[in-house]
Amino acid sequence: MIHPGFATSEYERRVQGLQERMRERGLTGALLTAEANYNYFAGYHHFAPWTTFCRPVFLAVPAEAGAEPALLVHAFPAADAKRDAWFDDVRSYDTLTYAPLLEVLSMCKELGMDRGPVGMELGAEHRLGLTAAEFDDLRGQLQPAQVADVGDLIWDLRIRKSEPEIALHKESGRIAAAAFQRCFERVRPGMTEADATRILGEAIAQEGGRVGFFIVTSGKGYFDRVAGLPRDRALEADDFLWIDLGVVYRGYWTDHCRATVLGQANDGQRDNWEAITTLTRATVAQLRPGQTAAEVVSFIEEEGRRMGLSFSFAAGRSGHGIGLMSTEPPHIALYDHTVLGEGMAFSIEPGWIDQDLGVFVAEENVVLSHAGADMLTVTPRALVEH
Repeated sequence: MIHPGFATSEYERRVQGLQERMRERGLTGALLTAEANYNYFAGYHHFAPWTTFCRPVFLAVPAEAGAEPALLVHAFPAADAKRDAWFDDVRSYDTLTYAPLLEVLSMCKELGMDRGPVGMELGAEHRLGLTAAEFDDLRGQLQPAQVADVGDLIWDLRIRKSEPEIALHKESGRIAAAAFQRCFERVRPGMTEADATRILGEAIAQEGGRVGFFIVTSGKGYFDRVAGLPRDRALEADDFLWIDLGVVYRGYWTDHCRATVLGQANDGQRDNWEAITTLTRATVAQLRPGQTAAEVVSFIEEEGRRMGLSFSFAAGRSGHGIGLMSTEPPHIALYDHTVLGEGMAFSIEPGWIDQDLGVFVAEENVVLSHAGADMLTVTPRALVEH
């Protein structure tokens, strides 16, 4: 099963939360087109939305209390959409060359979403599933109803994970741990970075997950490739191999990294890896609801200075939210003052790069509870040596 398969009550809770927020803002409803958002509110998971832009999906959520959503999809995936969605109103269209705006407008009018402002996901870290021309056309035809942003309302709900969501995060973390173990047991000099990811991919599939992404780097002079795709570079004896791995289980992600040395690590590699895992553990241990994301980074920097460390990891932050996407709000960064609360799932990933020794980032995923941080990642933290 690829989709989460949550109980209807889970989806009803989410939709009711959005409806309450929309009524407070004076909206008649929301028209959602972004993959993660229709996943979240409808339960429908498209087979490949990132590679076929000719079949947009439209989820209409009326603001009226108790009103059920309606889903409009292309006829090709309609049968699966009807199976996946928790509600009955699933409609289809046939055209491929342009968004089916007449059907969209008819659906909005039928649901009472033409009498006032209609929300769409226009704000930070959202993307419309429409072309710019289609969006302009739709906005014009909705008039006199105006289009307003509901991106912040959506994040207000998605940023806090329920117990069923947390369970899926934990399973994706377990799958990643099994994949790392198998890869690090089998990878040898003479194999390529791509060979290492093939081992990972096979293990992920066997464990019931799917690959989200692979970032891999190895070899002196290449450790700044912290967003690099796997290469056909042959691994050499004593190479430091660093892998950042994304695994998805029923829609929910883990995103963390580990490293191995194809031989015996030198003192510098061991010392740096021990330092970063110590700093990461200390950061996780002090997490509490009520902190801001910026305060977490202040702790990292202060503790790092105490340990004599300097940071050079180019990610622009020391962690990020995680959920139906590999990165979500909040950003664990000095520029983000989001107050962290129970149910928020995010990564902690301070680090630095040494072009001679390796990449020293040992990312962890956590979820906040009333007592602190619960681990979502279970991959061993030690630097693996062969």
